[in-house]
Amino acid sequence: AQLAVDNSAVLALGLGGRGKPADNHHVGPMHPEYADIGPARRDVEQSKKLLAEAGRADHEFELISVDVEWQKSTGDAIGAQMREAGLKIKRTVLPAATFWNDWSK
Repeated sequence: AQLAVDNSAVLALGLGGRGKPADNHHVGPMHPEYADIGPARRDVEQSKKLLAEAGRADHEFELISVDVEWQKSTGDAIGAQMREAGLKIKRTVLPAATFWNDWSK
């Protein structure tokens, strides 16, 4: 599903272009587990192909964010691109005031 998303477009739509596009790592370059695999590139056809090969072509992805404006708009941008790529998305926006309290339950 990451191949369905253009990180530069998400940055522009969600954060008004402030920042640097993500490389889809779980850590930043300062972390010892970081591996420079190059920037993420959108490839809708490859995304569809990989999901089909995994037997997940009809999978519905749940995309959750909080209602803080930049997080909501970033999530909306990601969801729109995934839908444009033909992926099924369940979009949920939760109140930030309670999200972290409920996270570990």
